[in-house]
Amino acid sequence: MDENKHFGDYLFDAKRKFDNFWYHYKFAFLIGLAVLAFVIFCIVQCAAKTKGDVDIAYVGALEIDYDTHEYLQEALNTLLGQDYDGDGKIHVGFTKFGYMTTIQIENERAKGNPVNLQGVVTAQTQVELQLAAGNIAIYLFDLDVYKEYYGKSGVFMPLEEALGYVPEKAYDSYSIRLGDLQCWKYFMGLDSFPASTILVVRDMLVSEEDDEKTQETYRRSLSLFRRMVEFEYLSIDADDAADELESEAESEDATQS
Repeated sequence: MDENKHFGDYLFDAKRKFDNFWYHYKFAFLIGLAVLAFVIFCIVQCAAKTKGDVDIAYVGALEIDYDTHEYLQEALNTLLGQDYDGDGKIHVGFTKFGYMTTIQIENERAKGNPVNLQGVVTAQTQVELQLAAGNIAIYLFDLDVYKEYYGKSGVFMPLEEALGYVPEKAYDSYSIRLGDLQCWKYFMGLDSFPASTILVVRDMLVSEEDDEKTQETYRRSLSLFRRMVEFEYLSIDADDAADELESEAESEDATQS
């Protein structure tokens, strides 16, 4: 240490350098931090969760407690009805992104409810990255959040392409309201989402169209999407519904093979 400099001078120099760095690079630093948070999130999710035959995500502010999650997991597994990866388990991977629109944030604050803004920003970054090049194809969107993404070209797959037709109760050419599907009325867990929740499929990127892994992901995902849209419970009980879905899944898989 320079004898002519006191320790306080070194602290002052360090603070001045930090202030200069923060002034010029704070936005790049914050973006990098958000990306790092997303990477850590993905690693933790992959380590902690059972690998899914298909993945689905919810984007919105709805709180999902343990019991609801268990019912939801059972409902999605039943609807899928097929062990695609051959591990002896039928499992749909479920991820929640706790995103809110600006208006939703303002409304919550007006009610005196605290809002984790950093969490919202992180969730938004995660959703943007997933929609851009992620492995999740099926999404449940809060209606107001969906409206923020609807106008973006190439984000969602048209129902005509996903199903081969557009259902009469479609919300628009890309999506359908969960409350208009019989699976929402039948399965506990799914019925915890508001009726206005939007069910949609992320569109495949041009760069992904020749990728075999992506093609397989979409084959599985579109199968689950179709079963959610076309599920009819009539007067059958839950066990019969599960057996019927499993039989349909086996027939469909045999046909595609």
